[in-house]
Amino acid sequence: MTESADPRRWWILFIMTGSLSMIFIDTTIVTVALPSMQHALGVTQSMIDWVVIVYILVLASLMALGGHLGDRLGKPRAFVAGTIAFGIASILCGLAWDGTSLIVFRILQGMAAVIMQPASSALVIGAFPPGERGRAMAAYAGTALLFMTVGPVVGGLITEYLSWRYCFFVNGPVSIAVAVAAILLRPRDASPARERFDWWGALLLVTGLPALILGIKQGGEWGWNAPLTIGLLAGGGILLAIFIRVELASRHPVVQLGLFRDRGFLGDALMLMITQSAVTGVTIYLGLYLQDILGFSPVRAGAALMPLMIPVLVVMYFAGRAYDRRGVRLPATFGAVVVTAGLALLAVGTSAETYWIMMLGMIAIGSGVPFIQVPSNTDGMSRVGAERRGMASGVLQTFRQTGSVVGLALLAAVIAATGGPETANDVLTVSGTTNAVWTATIITATLVLIAPLTLSNTPGREL
Repeated sequence: MTESADPRRWWILFIMTGSLSMIFIDTTIVTVALPSMQHALGVTQSMIDWVVIVYILVLASLMALGGHLGDRLGKPRAFVAGTIAFGIASILCGLAWDGTSLIVFRILQGMAAVIMQPASSALVIGAFPPGERGRAMAAYAGTALLFMTVGPVVGGLITEYLSWRYCFFVNGPVSIAVAVAAILLRPRDASPARERFDWWGALLLVTGLPALILGIKQGGEWGWNAPLTIGLLAGGGILLAIFIRVELASRHPVVQLGLFRDRGFLGDALMLMITQSAVTGVTIYLGLYLQDILGFSPVRAGAALMPLMIPVLVVMYFAGRAYDRRGVRLPATFGAVVVTAGLALLAVGTSAETYWIMMLGMIAIGSGVPFIQVPSNTDGMSRVGAERRGMASGVLQTFRQTGSVVGLALLAAVIAATGGPETANDVLTVSGTTNAVWTATIITATLVLIAPLTLSNTPGREL
């Protein structure tokens, strides 16, 4: 059944976009602030890396559960609760007194985000009729991608002229404003589900997926033959296998695995995961490369990443319109080709230590990513009814964030294996960074093959 437009839909979009932007910018805003954090807190490089990793790990592990909770509690209620909790956790991050406390507060921040994000995207889709969803999600996801990309710039300015702590403090007032606006708007929502909660499924999911992802992330550092690595990988795999069996037998599962019977939904999820695995890792290591290799200051390094941001702002609207008119296959395939070419050019630039070549690669990447992520996310959300959109959003974001963690782990392993003796002393090298970018190029090249085989020619309709 076609859903009618909410007359307040543009205000809803504005508020939900603000919340998603907070989540996304917190992935990258700390990138150029990491050296200052390490010095101020007196921690090792390995521990400071976890400030980034643990946040993404929580998002990847719990997003599907957060979406399910939103369907059960009511998405507006879940959104407000998650937003307030996110602001509180952010302030605690800014008040951290050592590395351990900062990592704990980042975990709390991620847990709040997994309640907030699936609810927000489901509310956006529900507010717009099918013919406007591509443009709406272009503004929603595209603006958030813009904030994620501008994160290093903001982080550099804050770190250099204030303190790294304000990278977290800024979320406090924003979260309060967003929560109050959501309470006043009262976005419409389907009636919350009242069925029995699948406790066994939730427990298996929140233990199995983190164990598997942690094993992948730490394998390069601990050694792939290390007992702890093998235990995490094997234990996580076994728990997830049991999870699948339990969910298939459950009348009210945490994740309805039947979603993946639809080839289009599966394709959308894979496109999001693979794109994120390449782009997140490259963005983070590129910020470090600009400082460690090219000698840029934090502010200059952030500004040097602007070519990744500006194209996103320009093309996101066109990516949404392309989905509304042509479905997801053609825009996503085009985006995959452009991103792959951009990464290849970026690899050439990092190898030559030449910024203008790197800049051209960043422009191409920023131009191509919206054509993959905006149509794929919109299409996946449009393939389910309103009562399951929280779950669907959580599943899609689980794939996206899992891609981030796996991509970071893979690129870190490549840098460690090919970066030379300096890498053992936590010094980034030209060869290690270049090989990591070439690895990301190979990853995104697979999208060119996946898109025509799995994605739909027409905009998604409810299953």
